[in-house]
Amino acid sequence: PLESHAIKAIDPFIVPSAPHSLEITSVTKESMILCWARPDSDGGNEISGYIVERREKNSLRWIRVNKKPVYDLRVKSSGLRGGCEYEYRVYAENAAGLSEPSDPTPLILAEDPVFLPSPPSKPKIVDSTKSSITIGWTKPLFDGGSPITGYTVEYKKSDETDWSIAVTKLRGTEYAVIGLTSGSEYVFRVRSTNKVGTSDPSDVSEPQISKDREEEPAFDIDSEMRKTLIIKAGESFTMTVPFRGKPVPNVMWSKPDTDLHSRATIDSSDSCTSLTIEKATRNDSGKYTLMLQNILNTVTLTLVVKVLDSPGPPQNIVAKEVTKESAVLSW
Repeated sequence: PLESHAIKAIDPFIVPSAPHSLEITSVTKESMILCWARPDSDGGNEISGYIVERREKNSLRWIRVNKKPVYDLRVKSSGLRGGCEYEYRVYAENAAGLSEPSDPTPLILAEDPVFLPSPPSKPKIVDSTKSSITIGWTKPLFDGGSPITGYTVEYKKSDETDWSIAVTKLRGTEYAVIGLTSGSEYVFRVRSTNKVGTSDPSDVSEPQISKDREEEPAFDIDSEMRKTLIIKAGESFTMTVPFRGKPVPNVMWSKPDTDLHSRATIDSSDSCTSLTIEKATRNDSGKYTLMLQNILNTVTLTLVVKVLDSPGPPQNIVAKEVTKESAVLSW
């Protein structure tokens, strides 16, 4: 009889080639999403799924991400440790077995995504002199997911086009721009910065002329300070009144029929004044008037002091209508 050559019974297909174009499309501190492309060859048999593995930096061991093969070309890798770096690789599987692994991804840090911050608020004019203007602003509503590391202040004359940088990497939210031309009008804007970069500029401030700012004098007191001050005779007392005004107002204390410069100690600064009386007597009771005056206006404040003392003896006693049984006294 005729006999054929020996033929080995094998499947008419082989394992697929490796998947390719593996990339990470989304990253947080707890998870990553991976996508990849199908193998160029399925080995002659339909691909039944994909196996994904990950490895932490400095580790020798690859760990399976999916317990069962997935057929989609994407998978979510969860349970990561924030601040650690990971790399991934993918296998394709058919009836013949697993392919070679894909090329691994670069190491990727597990961290929440960060973006550019939003701009700060529109700057407000805080103060001005002949050669400087002070502005203030509030921090941005959105820090981009990373702390704000500083601010950049820009300025220009109102009729100019180009902006100049006054300061960068400023930590605070107020800044005095100096070296300005007296009498010129300026506008300002601010940018916020995080580790990703610098934001768009804020809205532009209202224009401000570089000049000494003028402000009517005013008292910075609450209703409690306006109440009558009651003390005991022999005690000392001090009345302290904060105020504001530009130019700094002149300060004048007065009390009817009293020379306060000899009876009291008066101490005044650019924003506060105080009057102190030692060992008060009943003669120190009454109304004290404080006057502030600058080129814009004059304002006054009346403070009432009441000194409590035991009464002295009556004086100037006069007897009238005296009879053997009665008399009318007056004093």
